[in-house]
Amino acid sequence: MNSRVLRIAALAVPALLVLTVASALVGLFATGAAEPATLVPASPLVTWGMPVVRALHHLGLLCAVGAGGTAVLLLPGPGRRDATALDPVRRRTVRLGAAGALLWAVASVTLIPLGGLEAAGADSGLDIWQIALNGDLGRTQLTIAVLAALTALAYALARSTVLACWGLAFAGLGVAALGLAGHAGASLDHVNAVNAMVLHLVAVSVWAGGLLVIGLIAPWLDDERLTTTVRRFSPWALAAVASLAISGLVSASIRMSAWGELLSTDYGRVVLVKAIGLVTLACLGSVQRRRLGERLRFRHLAATEGVVMAVVIGASIALGRSAPPVPQEIPAEGDLTILSLVGYMPPEQEFGPATMFTLFQPDWIALLIAGSLAVLYVSGVVRLARRGDSWPWHRTLAFVMGCVALAWVTNGGVAAWGRFRFDAHMVQHMAMMMIAPPLWVLGGPVTLLSRAVAPRTDGSRGIREWVLAALHSRYSQLVANPPVAGLIFAGSLVIFYFSPLFEAAMYTHVGHVLMTVHFLASGYLFAWVLIGVDPSTRTINPILKLITLLVTLAFHAFFGVALVSATWLIAPDWYGALGMYTTDQLALIQERGATIMWAVSEIPTFFYAILMATMWMKSEDRRARQFDRKAERDGGAELAAYNAYLASLRGDAPPPTAPSVAASVVGHSAAASGTDPSAASDADGSEGLGEAAPGTAGRESGAPDPGAMSDPEAAGPGAPSPATARTGAPRGEAGQDVPQLRDQRTKDVSEPPA
Repeated sequence: MNSRVLRIAALAVPALLVLTVASALVGLFATGAAEPATLVPASPLVTWGMPVVRALHHLGLLCAVGAGGTAVLLLPGPGRRDATALDPVRRRTVRLGAAGALLWAVASVTLIPLGGLEAAGADSGLDIWQIALNGDLGRTQLTIAVLAALTALAYALARSTVLACWGLAFAGLGVAALGLAGHAGASLDHVNAVNAMVLHLVAVSVWAGGLLVIGLIAPWLDDERLTTTVRRFSPWALAAVASLAISGLVSASIRMSAWGELLSTDYGRVVLVKAIGLVTLACLGSVQRRRLGERLRFRHLAATEGVVMAVVIGASIALGRSAPPVPQEIPAEGDLTILSLVGYMPPEQEFGPATMFTLFQPDWIALLIAGSLAVLYVSGVVRLARRGDSWPWHRTLAFVMGCVALAWVTNGGVAAWGRFRFDAHMVQHMAMMMIAPPLWVLGGPVTLLSRAVAPRTDGSRGIREWVLAALHSRYSQLVANPPVAGLIFAGSLVIFYFSPLFEAAMYTHVGHVLMTVHFLASGYLFAWVLIGVDPSTRTINPILKLITLLVTLAFHAFFGVALVSATWLIAPDWYGALGMYTTDQLALIQERGATIMWAVSEIPTFFYAILMATMWMKSEDRRARQFDRKAERDGGAELAAYNAYLASLRGDAPPPTAPSVAASVVGHSAAASGTDPSAASDADGSEGLGEAAPGTAGRESGAPDPGAMSDPEAAGPGAPSPATARTGAPRGEAGQDVPQLRDQRTKDVSEPPA
C-alpha cells in the first residue's frame, strides 16, 4: 500500500508542474503578454521557456520552505531527550528540502541569462550575462540563487534540526529577496508594493510549501503523527490565508485604478481568477481542519488543494510577466524625479511638532506587523487569564504602547517626511531605538510566551522551544554582555552615518528595511540588557549596567554634538537629487537633526537610570525574602552553623562538622545565586522558565548591597552592628528574628572568615 501511495505521490509532482505551466500560458495569452513585442522582439526561448523555468523555480522554492518548516516546527520528534535529532522521517524531509533548494538554485541561475536575452532581444549578438548582471533584476536573481544554494547546502549537511533551521532561515531570506523582482521592485508606490509582494510570497511559500511537503511525506507517517503534523500546520495556514488576502488587496490597489478593472481588463480578470482560487483553497483548508485523523479524506482534499494551488501559481506567473493597467515605472526626470526616487510626494504640510502626529503616510505591512504583535501579546494574556493565572497589567500596557510607537514611527508624520528631511529621519531613528524597544522589553514577551504556550513533550521544538534555545545559545551569551550591547548600540551610529550606508538606505528599499530592523534590534538588545524582565543566561552586575548606560548614551550625545559641528553634508547626492532644498537649508536641517539626537538622548538616560535603580532595590529585597524562606524551612540551620563556627574561634564550642559546613556553604550559595526552589516566582507572581525565574535569575546581580553591610538600621531593630559581628560577640540561636538573619547573612557574604 505504501509503495503504491509513494508512486502516486511521485507522479503527482510532475502533473502539478504541467498544470502550473499550462495555467501560466493561458494567463499570458489572456493578458496579451505572449504576443511578440514590437520594439524589441523577444526570443521564443524567452516567451515559452520563461514560464517553464519559473514553474520549476517555484516548485523548488515551495519544497525548500515547506520541507524545512515541516521538519523544524511541525513533525513530532523521536523522543523527549532527542529534540534536535533527525529521526528517519525528519531526515527524509530535510533531504527533500535539499533537492528542492537545489532545483530552486539552478532555476534562479537559468533565469539570469533569460532576463538578459529578453532585454537584448532576439539575435542581438550582445553579451546577455553582462546585460543581465548590470541591472538590478539580474543581481537580485543572482542573490536569490546564492541563498538557495546555501539552503541546499545546510539541508544536505544537516544532522540535527539546528542546521536545518539555518537552512530554513536562508530560504526565508531568498523568498524575501524574490519580492524585489518583477513589477514590485520598480512600482509606483514601491514601499507598499515591495512589502506586500514579500508578504505575499512568504505566505504562499508557507501555505503551499507546507501542504505540498505534508502530502508527499504522508505515506511515511502513521495516523497519529500525521494528525499532529496537520494540526500544527493549521494555524500557520490560517495566518498565511489572512496574509494573502491583505497583501493581495494592497497589490491590487497599487496596480489597478478602480475595482471595475477586475472585469473590464484582461489583467484584472486574471487577478479575479487568482482571488477565486485562493478563496477556494481557504474553504478546502477549513474542511481539512475539521477532518483531522481521516487519512483518506486528507488525501483527497490535499490533491484537490494541490490542483487549485497549481492554477493559482500559474496565474501568478502570468501576472508577473504582464503589464498592469496602472503604469508602474516612473522616469526620474523633471517633476517626476521625487516620485520616482521615493515612491510618493512630500506632504503639503510643513514638518513640525504638530504634523508629526497629524500626518499619515501608510505603510500597510508595517501597520499589520505592529497590530499582529499587539494581538498576539494580548491573546497570550487572555489565555493566562482563562487558565486562572495573573499577568501584570503594566507589562501589557508597556508592550501595547510599544506596538503603537512602531505604528506611529512607520506611518506617522516622521515617516512621511523621513526620506526628505534629515531632522525627520533623526526623530524616526530615536523612536526606533529609544521608545519602542524599551516598552517591548518592559512587557516581558519571552516570559509571556513561555507561560502562555504549552511546552512540547514529543521531542520536537515549536516557537517556544526555539526562542528559549536561542536565548540560551552562545551567541546570546555574547551579545547579552552589557559592553557588547552598548558597542552595537552606539558604534553602529558611526558606521551608518559616516559611511555610504545611510545614502544607500535612502536610495534602496532593501537598505531602508535593513536600517529599520537594525535600529529596532539594537535598541531592544540594549534595553533588554539594562532593564529587561525576561531571563538571561548570565548574572549582570548592576554597577556594570550603570557604567554601560552612562558611557553608551554619553557617546550617543557626543555623536550628536559631532554632527552639529560637522562642516559637510550627510548623503549630499540623495538630497541633491531630490532638489527640494538649497545647500544652506540642508545644512540647517542637518544641524537640527543632530541637535535632536543630542538632546533627546538625555531623556532615556534618566528613565533607564530610574528603572535600573528600582530593579536593583527590588532584587535585594527579593533575595532577602529568599533567605528568610530558606531559614523558615531548615529552622535556621545556616545561622546555627555560623554561630557554632564563631564560638569555635573563641574556644567556647567544638567547630561544626564538615558536612554541616558544606551544607551551610551550599545552602548560602544556592540562596545567593537565585536557584533556591522558593525563588520560582518574582515579586509580581510570574512563573519561572525552567532553570531561571523571569525577571530575577540572570537579570540582577548577586552582589551585596553596601548600604545593608554598613548601616545597622538596615537590618531592623535589635540587629547586631557590623563591629559586633567582627569581634565575635555572642550570636542569637536558631529561630531569631528575620532582621538578624538577614544582617548576619550579609556579613557572611561580604566578610568570609579567614
